[in-house]
Amino acid sequence: MKKVLKSVLFFCMTLLSADSVNYMYAEKAKAKGDYRSALKYSLKQLDDDLKENGRLSKSVAIDYGILGYYAAKLKDYDKALEYNFEALKIEERMLGKNHPSRAVTYNNIGGVYRKQNKYEEALDYYAKALKISEKAFGNKHTSVATTYSNIGLVYKNLGKYGEALDSYTKALKIREEVLGKEHLSTAATYNNIGLVYYRQGKYAEALNELGKTLKIQEKVLGKEHLSTKNTQKNINYLKNEMVKNNKKKSK
Repeated sequence: MKKVLKSVLFFCMTLLSADSVNYMYAEKAKAKGDYRSALKYSLKQLDDDLKENGRLSKSVAIDYGILGYYAAKLKDYDKALEYNFEALKIEERMLGKNHPSRAVTYNNIGGVYRKQNKYEEALDYYAKALKISEKAFGNKHTSVATTYSNIGLVYKNLGKYGEALDSYTKALKIREEVLGKEHLSTAATYNNIGLVYYRQGKYAEALNELGKTLKIQEKVLGKEHLSTKNTQKNINYLKNEMVKNNKKKSK
């Protein structure tokens, strides 16, 4: 089942923006999945920005955030943390402790810790991100939903399915209200809830959530889209599992 059903992750980069030749090359490399080259171009940009603007600048904070993203993609998690913490230091000095950009960086740090299976640390940084996002945007904002979704994934990995469902449900409520019930982010949350139900052995409930995901994907993406096909495969897999379980019970 690990090869079939997967949680949908919500990755964060930075609330700041960047525009340069090096970043253009990095984006092209990223589109090809060549994260090593993307990292190389981003390091060049960091060097340029340090020379031009000094360490305490928004552009350098951007650089470190993006470098953290690429390092994580390359599974160099220690380096990813190093870059993200550098971004965090600059953001605190320039933007203050409660700026939304810090929430994004906290989410990114939490994501790296999650990939290292350091779940307590991940939850700690997700909690910091949630506190800032709620203060900056209120309780009904997509950034808040993203953090709840990230927290849900950690709890799922810990096998704390009740807490995972609680976090995913909070994310779902926000997305339904803010984005609508037919948005792909809403569909992704249905998928994540369905995966938790599957882990609990609640196949009927899992099928119900995946059915909602499929309905949205078919409407928005079409039946031939890869994401739609993958959801259909997940549904077929679950149905087969239910048939097998019913046969076992009848023996």
